[in-house]
Order: sequence, then C-alpha cells, then structure tokens
Amino acid sequence: MMNVQERLTAIRGLNPAPVAERKSFDIRSLKNGGYVNWDDQTWLVRNVYLYLDVKWKDFSKRKKDYWVTELELFSLNTGTVRYVEWEYDDELEVSQTDSIVQLRDIQYDGRSIKYRDLEEMAEEEEGEVIVDGTTYSYVEDDTWAGLFIKAGGSKKGTPMRAYEFASRKNTYLTIETWHEDDDDRPEREAFVSHEIKGSLFEVLQTS
Repeated sequence: MMNVQERLTAIRGLNPAPVAERKSFDIRSLKNGGYVNWDDQTWLVRNVYLYLDVKWKDFSKRKKDYWVTELELFSLNTGTVRYVEWEYDDELEVSQTDSIVQLRDIQYDGRSIKYRDLEEMAEEEEGEVIVDGTTYSYVEDDTWAGLFIKAGGSKKGTPMRAYEFASRKNTYLTIETWHEDDDDRPEREAFVSHEIKGSLFEVLQTS
C-alpha cells in the first residue's frame, strides 16, 4: 500500500548534487539518506546493511576484510521497497532481490527442505532444490558465512551463513541461516535474485 506521507517526506529530502559532481558517483557512493534513479523511478536509500565475510566454521574474521553491502530502497514514485546488493572484488557486482521464498516452497528430494539438508549439501558440496518448477543447483564456491551489521548499529554483528544456488535461467536462490544464539535449528529465510549492471544506477545525492 502506498505510504503517501512517507513519500512526501522522502521527496522533500531530495537535493541532487550538481551534475558535474554526480559524474564521479556510482552505487558504492550511496549511504543512508542517499537518492538514486533506477528502473524508471527515484529511490531513497532507507537503510544500509553490511555483511563481513568470515570463516565458515566459527565465524572468525579473515586476515583481509571483504564486505557485501545491501541497500534498502524506498520508491518516491510508488512507495514500494526493493533490495539491492553490491560487492567489489576485481569488478563491481550488483544484484537485485526478485522475491522472498517461503522455506516450505523449496523442494528437496520430494519434500520441503530442512536445515539438515543444507548441512548435508554443504558437506557433500553438491545438491539440487526446486522452487516454482525451477531447478537450482548448489554452488559451493559462492556459499559463504558472514557477520550482519546494520550501518550505524552494533559493530559486533550477527553470525549468518548463505547457501547459494544457481539456475540455468541466470537466477539465484540464497538460503540464509541465522546463528545469533548458537541454535541447533537457526532461523532461516530465502530469496531469489538476479544480477544487474551497476551502470543502471544514477546517483543523485550520496546521503
């Protein structure tokens, strides 16, 4: 449902930087309160979430920090919310979340997937699941663990693991498990995404 008041507040905060200055911006420049044109709409960066890549076994930090950044975007046009992630290694990689997936809708071996199935796939480094008729294959090289941190929040971070799957349609399924309390049955959530070009984003103001 369109939140008119929130949209009006967001619109009033828009104060684009000079065009010449904006030429040096890209998606990596965006912080809380930034604005960006994308997908024929103007978006406010409502929240920034950070994921620090850590060791799979015990969530301990690596020698070199590697970050994944998630942007929660609020549309000034429609009031909708969308999520975009970016990371930079040798090149900029950007993806957008297409849909949230209920765990009961992820089929493994003819039934809804369970946590022990994820552990088994990670151990064997292979496996397949089905979502809405699309088959996703487990991708060991892309599966990772992280510490989730909200920008401006606690620096401690919440431990999580991301089990990554890919389809032949160039869409990706991520199943996240959250290990805040060392639970044998951690909370889980899943979403489907696809890659997009970082050049599609026109940053208007960084914060």
